[in-house]
Amino acid sequence: MAKKNDIIELKAQLGKKQLQNMYLFYGEEEYLKELYIKKIFELVPDAGLEEFNRIVINGAASYDEYDNAWEGMPMMTDKRILMIRDSNIFTIARSKDVSPPNEEEREFWLEKLSRLSEDTVVIFCEKNLDKRSALYKAAAKKGMTVNCEYMKPAELKSWVIKKALKSGKRIDDETAEYLVSVVDEGLNNLENELDKLLHFSDDVIYRSDIDRVVSKSVQIKVFEIIDGITDGDTNKVFDILNDLRTQKQSAFGTLYLIYSNAEKMLHLRLLRITNRNEAAAVLGCSPWMARRYLDGARKFSTEALYKMTTRVPEIDYEIKSGTISERRALEQYIFEIMESMK
Repeated sequence: MAKKNDIIELKAQLGKKQLQNMYLFYGEEEYLKELYIKKIFELVPDAGLEEFNRIVINGAASYDEYDNAWEGMPMMTDKRILMIRDSNIFTIARSKDVSPPNEEEREFWLEKLSRLSEDTVVIFCEKNLDKRSALYKAAAKKGMTVNCEYMKPAELKSWVIKKALKSGKRIDDETAEYLVSVVDEGLNNLENELDKLLHFSDDVIYRSDIDRVVSKSVQIKVFEIIDGITDGDTNKVFDILNDLRTQKQSAFGTLYLIYSNAEKMLHLRLLRITNRNEAAAVLGCSPWMARRYLDGARKFSTEALYKMTTRVPEIDYEIKSGTISERRALEQYIFEIMESMK
């Protein structure tokens, strides 16, 4: 999540209704960005003239549009908001989807950032950002930057328990930890899945409720594929593969995740780690996820895990050379693993 001092300072400002002239939100956690942006919007009334007092620019715009928006004034109220999303002006490296500002554009923004108006609250919300950028440094000097990273598993578990209690439901620590571990990252995803549970369950949310109604992440489905492999359950394995195919998950992406899991399990075996907290520290994951890796590591021999990890680069070459399709390569890889388990 965002740095504690940033969040504490931001909450204090919002609580006192004392706004800075500029905020720059960035990071992976969209939920937190939108939460605090909404609170800022609530503190700046638009006097019923949204067209003049709520200027929103989504994506890269022409510099005439930026200039007109920046130089505008509020109408029938003391302040207005200029909201700029995904401008990419705080980047320095070009990629497929990102074009950083050229020298002329950089000078344009350095001038704008040096001259903030008292009657406008400027909000930048960015997915792509580099702290080495001169524009980022200028923004950090003139306004407030807030890095909204994904929350840690323990924080998410606490969030789930509190939200359930507010809705008149109960969920214990272990079940909340399980929920956090099986959904895709991001509070938006977690909130959507928790809302489904709150509507489905009775007074208490059980693990069986989660298994029945929650959409599990691809990573969790890969764990289930590995369980199916070690159990020799071919039907289970290919049912999950077909489900992933329906969800448009690429065959190579699934292959890579199986490889990644095998690599982590091999790492734990070679280090002779058997404690889930130690495993979590080594792998940088939640204790619940670490337990899954440990369980898998116990079911495979060191030799089998080594073969699982060394085989994938060979398959990658076969796919790239056109001798086999991604789908067929994945299926063949799984058959090879299951054959080695006999």
